[in-house]
Amino acid sequence: MNKRNKVVAVITSILLSASMASLSIPAQAEQNTDVAPMSCPEIGHHQSVSNKGRIFMAGSLPKNWLSPGGTYTVTKAKTTTVTGSVTGGVDAEFSSYVKAHVQSSLSTSQTVSESQGWSWTNTSNTTKWVQLGAAGYEFDYTRYDVVSPCNVVNQKYKHAKMPTNQPWLYHN
Repeated sequence: MNKRNKVVAVITSILLSASMASLSIPAQAEQNTDVAPMSCPEIGHHQSVSNKGRIFMAGSLPKNWLSPGGTYTVTKAKTTTVTGSVTGGVDAEFSSYVKAHVQSSLSTSQTVSESQGWSWTNTSNTTKWVQLGAAGYEFDYTRYDVVSPCNVVNQKYKHAKMPTNQPWLYHN
């Protein structure tokens, strides 16, 4: 090979190397095993209850205030109505789901009675109150459908405070 052919071979080699370097060759990325792949919820109808907590729900009867050492005694049975609230309203599907997954006697309104003989004594050094109401639950409700290919539709969110049929003589 003469000098000229050697120069041409070197230049060709340089040009070929430069053109190969400019090609986009994908590098093999290092896989991160700490991150789970995103996935769709199962196609179909979904409902859930979250942030559920038991609460006292006051009835329609007024509070009875007691001085220190005072006793409140029910001398005859008393009845009161306890009313709840649900943002977005109540429908049959919501009602049946929360009765199955929160408490079976939940309703937007309950009538409860305190029995004759119930009593509470204020043993503190300050004035306190006692009131008839019902045990209730406060919770969030979500309902939605998933359709192919991974589209979430018909979303409904509700926040509820609903009484049970269990009377509760509550004091502060």
